[in-house]
Amino acid sequence: MLLALATGTAWAQSPATLSTSVNFTKQPGRTVLGTLMPGAVVMPGRTSGSSVEVSFEGWIFSASLGPMNREGFDVVVKVRDGENVREAPDGAIRARAKVGAGFVTVESRGRWTRVRRTAWIEAKALPAPAAEVPVGQEAAEITRAIPLLASVGGDTVGRVDSGTSARVLARAGGWSRVALEGWVPDSVLRVAEGPVLRGITVAEIRANPSRYVGKEIEWKVQIVALQKADELRPEIPAGRTYLLARGPLPEPGFVYIVLPPELVADFEAIPPLRELTVRGRLRAATTRYLPTPVLDLISVADGRGPR
Repeated sequence: MLLALATGTAWAQSPATLSTSVNFTKQPGRTVLGTLMPGAVVMPGRTSGSSVEVSFEGWIFSASLGPMNREGFDVVVKVRDGENVREAPDGAIRARAKVGAGFVTVESRGRWTRVRRTAWIEAKALPAPAAEVPVGQEAAEITRAIPLLASVGGDTVGRVDSGTSARVLARAGGWSRVALEGWVPDSVLRVAEGPVLRGITVAEIRANPSRYVGKEIEWKVQIVALQKADELRPEIPAGRTYLLARGPLPEPGFVYIVLPPELVADFEAIPPLRELTVRGRLRAATTRYLPTPVLDLISVADGRGPR
């Protein structure tokens, strides 16, 4: 079971395995939604007092879930006594969710549904974080020849030989964004105008918002639902339709994508869980109440969506 949200805390971008049981809640110190068990893997995020926000995934028996359309969740535990959350179908139990706990569907497989949830736990339940290497300072060596991708699952832009030195800039979902150094003749270079930023992680944006707000970014995302902006998301004009999407993939967080009015009908026809590669301008690095970036949609680059 993998959980995620990356921020500037000492645990950021580093999954943590719980060694003790701990309740998870919607907000710090509020109503308990369930319990995470020893062995659950979480990715910590924001902190508030003695609490820390985490995101987690697991598998729930599909018959124990009902539909939900609130706060970005599309399924809810409907069994009165609650239900187990497992690390795999019929796998080890890593959490117990109470009736009424909402989740986001990731995928379905036979009798099982893989779900995701962001919640708060007591920070003392996390293991002590390991010492961090500052971003951009961690030296690494490529151990085998491998294609170099523009983004996770994106186009191949080159090939890196075994033994090549690199600097790790960011990590997300089992992938690392690296910087390589080399030389090319001036005759093959052309200065880029208004470049589209690819492979940028949410952690990088949160760490340096002023660098990225207003820039054009390309992200691969997974559609969750269409929503209407309200007072809880003042960064989005009231009443505007936005797309709640998981991503940027493979990160397990979320993105709000503000849609041009003329494209709303097109997106209403796209089924949930469709993966799209979108280009947009970063409106905000986070919202007032959630660590969710806001993107103004410019176009859909891939995924058979509207263009």
